[in-house]
Amino acid sequence: MTNVCPNPPTSWALLFDGPVSFVVILVGIIGNLYSLKQLFSRSINTSMLVSLTGLAILDIIMLGAGMWHHSWWATMQYFGFRDEPWDMHMAYTNAVMECGHITSTWMLIEVTAERFFAVTRPFHFAPVHRKQRRKSYARVVGGLIRIPLMMTLVGCLICIPCTVEYDLAPCVYKGIASEQMLETALMQNKWYKMLYRTIFLSIVKTFGPFVIITLLTISTLKSMRKSMDSRASILIAQGQNHLFQADKDKTKSLQAISVMLLGKFLFLRCLPTAMATIQMVFQMMIPFSNTPNFLPTYLNHFFLLFNSATNSFVFVVVKSAFETRRLKRIRQRHRQLVAQHAEQVLCIGKALAGDKLLLMSEVEFENQSSEEDTTLEMQPMMPATSASTSNPV
Repeated sequence: MTNVCPNPPTSWALLFDGPVSFVVILVGIIGNLYSLKQLFSRSINTSMLVSLTGLAILDIIMLGAGMWHHSWWATMQYFGFRDEPWDMHMAYTNAVMECGHITSTWMLIEVTAERFFAVTRPFHFAPVHRKQRRKSYARVVGGLIRIPLMMTLVGCLICIPCTVEYDLAPCVYKGIASEQMLETALMQNKWYKMLYRTIFLSIVKTFGPFVIITLLTISTLKSMRKSMDSRASILIAQGQNHLFQADKDKTKSLQAISVMLLGKFLFLRCLPTAMATIQMVFQMMIPFSNTPNFLPTYLNHFFLLFNSATNSFVFVVVKSAFETRRLKRIRQRHRQLVAQHAEQVLCIGKALAGDKLLLMSEVEFENQSSEEDTTLEMQPMMPATSASTSNPV
């Protein structure tokens, strides 16, 4: 039995699945590679380095799978290099794209957890780190990459059903035979779509991680604010206002990055998944009617790719920009403090010099007064002396 081809993609679908997604993927891969270069050119905690490196690598894998899954072929058809935006590689890379999606999200949880422990328990793992310094670097890194490897393995096991969801099969559209990417019998099963695709995967890769990341972020900000408030009272009492302002800038940068990450995850991940879930519920409740399309598939793919393209950028590049700005303000306050101290020293020197001049003038005045008194005492005796010397003549 010959399959009936679905309606051909619209120009907007080809535009977003093709050139727009291709540009986002290319810029995202370059941005992740630049983030890796920045990570290895700085002095950073080893566990955080491994987590951020794993996040960047998994995002690169997912972006590459997305390019080979639909972006490359849609781009070629959009510019007229191919007749159809389909290829057998799309079926092969579907599971890779889903696995990269899941594992990159879990790595995002690990990075958030590392930030949480760095703020709330900065000295909790200090003895362990001192012991690890005696070990070889390879053994230390090998122990730290176990969690990313386990995440990747579990993600691959979860995505095994995704390998048989699509297939390139012959079909007919308005009497014209062609080959297109069609859903397999497994993907057409409504219970599979509802239980696995809609409920299980939505919890595993979107809503569950969002709840965990939100709780960790809120706890991190609360702990950071509490620690900075305690430190602020000490610094203000000691008159260290420049250090107090530096701590305020650090807290603001942490809050800005956290809000940016949560807002990005909420808009680019949770919103499309929620709309797809609502649409699936409508299809289950009203199977024989035209259900509304809350969010087109090409926009869902675009949001997913844009989120993966900007994860490491926010954690590394944007954070580096905030840190550079904070250090610039610290140096500016330090220069102002040095200028104030120099002005105070100059004022004290002028005051001391003025006191010395006044003291010298008083001494000179006293010496001059004593000399005048001595002169007045000696003046009456001079005539008598001259008379006595003139008598013998």
